[in-house]
Amino acid sequence: MTLIQEPLAGLGAFVRTLETGSFSAAARALGVSPSAVSKTVGRLEGRLGVLLLQRGTRRLQPTPEGLSLFERGQRIVAELEAAQGELRESKGPRGPLHVTAPMDLGRYWLVPRLPSFLAAYPQVQCALGLTDRFIDLVEERVDVGLRMGESADARLVRRRLGASRAVICASPAYLRRRGTPRKVADLQRHACLAYLRDGQRVPWRLDGTPVDVPGPFASDNNEALLALAVEGVGIARIPEFVAAHALASGQLRAVLGEVHSPGPDVFVVYPERRHLSPRVRVFVDFVADAFAREEAKALVPAKGPGGRPRPRR
Repeated sequence: MTLIQEPLAGLGAFVRTLETGSFSAAARALGVSPSAVSKTVGRLEGRLGVLLLQRGTRRLQPTPEGLSLFERGQRIVAELEAAQGELRESKGPRGPLHVTAPMDLGRYWLVPRLPSFLAAYPQVQCALGLTDRFIDLVEERVDVGLRMGESADARLVRRRLGASRAVICASPAYLRRRGTPRKVADLQRHACLAYLRDGQRVPWRLDGTPVDVPGPFASDNNEALLALAVEGVGIARIPEFVAAHALASGQLRAVLGEVHSPGPDVFVVYPERRHLSPRVRVFVDFVADAFAREEAKALVPAKGPGGRPRPRR
């Protein structure tokens, strides 16, 4: 009995069950009942004459035969889904697009740019999830994600968009009250607002060196740091895309402009597939082009005193 004789529905149900870890999760992904998935996988086992899954554990585990079939079947199912997507989208990208992004990057960078994407591709229905929780794109059936920092997941294709930048800034009222720092050492006499990770204040990376800065407040949320900086509580180091509006409106002013303060690299990632869905492809190209244009704009030297170009670092 060869695999080609088994209906593709059985292979798809089996692959989704292993990807998601349970019949219930696979059923949600496929839009059917858990019993239907279990019976479909059972019929596949009957046709092949082998046990594919070890039942009775909290998470279904493949037998050696099941693992062998899964490794090949996953590619087959992905190819079939991609081919179906290309046929559906032959008149242009269309259909659901599930996207995930970290809270700050999503809210302050991606969301303002989405209207342009949706206007260009009106047949695409974008569902965006913003969370700082780690999202397993393969297991949770997410099409594409934005990530800050490296990812070691070999199942994903990674495309580097560029480096994020951090800006050191404070409100005009704070600077009038406490003075403007002129060099890194001056920060030791200022109230600095730090990012909090695992309960610890994260040092500021300035000119390639981590610097511990004193201050009355720390948070694991950049929006909280932004709000307190605007209220004049202290000096903050926050992503440039988070501070952009407050800087443009004059609520905040950048300080120590000659100090190099990079953030983590930004990537767009998606599950590895030989045939990429057109709607995923256009989204990946859209965010890559947007980031490249903004990086190019940032490389244009700002004017220093006397109109002389001020080099960017």
